[in-house]
Amino acid sequence: MMMRVPLYDHARIYRRRKAEIDAAILRVLDSGELDWGDEVPSFENEFAAFLGASHAVTTNSGTASLKIALLALGIGCGDEVITVPNSDIGTVSAIHHVGAASVWVDVERGSMCMSYDAARAAITPRTRAILPVDLYGHPAALFELRALADANGIALVEDACLSLGARLGGRPIGTLAHVTCFSFSPSKHLGSIGSGGACVTADAALAERMRKIAAYGQDRARHRAIGATPPPLHHETEGLNERMDEIQAAVLRVKLADVQDSIAIRRGQAAMYASALDSIVEIPVEFPAARHAYRNYVIHVDARDRVRDEMTARGIATALSYAPPLHLQPVYAWKGCARGAFPVAERSGDRLLGLPIGPHLEDAQITIVSGALRAAIAAAT
Repeated sequence: MMMRVPLYDHARIYRRRKAEIDAAILRVLDSGELDWGDEVPSFENEFAAFLGASHAVTTNSGTASLKIALLALGIGCGDEVITVPNSDIGTVSAIHHVGAASVWVDVERGSMCMSYDAARAAITPRTRAILPVDLYGHPAALFELRALADANGIALVEDACLSLGARLGGRPIGTLAHVTCFSFSPSKHLGSIGSGGACVTADAALAERMRKIAAYGQDRARHRAIGATPPPLHHETEGLNERMDEIQAAVLRVKLADVQDSIAIRRGQAAMYASALDSIVEIPVEFPAARHAYRNYVIHVDARDRVRDEMTARGIATALSYAPPLHLQPVYAWKGCARGAFPVAERSGDRLLGLPIGPHLEDAQITIVSGALRAAIAAAT
């Protein structure tokens, strides 16, 4: 059915910058540099500057960013990485794809991000990294987790695929972990026209290792020198082919200008929802030191499935973002984590419901959603 209020409207977002996006794509095509051109390094510099970070290394997805970060840190077989079960499968599959073992810990009520106490209790001699997820756009307890990682000589690798533009203690996400990983899939704050990602770090040597791993294990300068007389191969590591392409970088350079406005719109819509819904559902929290980026607006409600059906009948799209949690998914049955292992994540998975939010919507549509939700709850209970 045609939704009165959709979760996403990529065409509407595109039309706002259509002329500039089209020009950026044509610039790449006209240049003839479809590979190893100027757009990727230019975007990396601009993205790092946007965050106030030292180095950005682009990839072809958020999952690739996580995997490349772990590889560059030397994490592999026999190592453990602490993370959470209430995330996209890419968070955990990245750990497994480098040969390491994932160790799930529960999350804290409110932010639904990694519990510091649970992470501390999970550290063993095999732990090489802590990998928190900034769920839905709310930062994890990064100051505390960074101190915990530093005290134990391990890495803090932040999954910030949902939190571009968030802040913690006045500092932007991207400047707090050893490596921060982003996604530029079309539905994210900064969305490509296909897929993309980035790793951000203050460590120049680590950035260079990630850049080589993402691109065949060679220095980028050797690839860019390819011409009538290509240089000899010089592989310094076993690299992947998980780098960003020139067209995605060119488009993202255009759209980067809209990120702050997009977050302001999301935060305004979140405030509208909070005002309308606070008395009838559990609304998202924003801890005092945090600035939520609201990639998702996720409420918790009783009789969730009935409420969702009622919302669909009223033409309102909703999402079950990362539910059920990963430890209850068939793919990870081999890990033996039954229901009851992570009660906070499980309670959330049973009750969460994502509402439409974002710059593709008008304020009037937020009002429509709020009214429909009130009617849906009344009908479902």
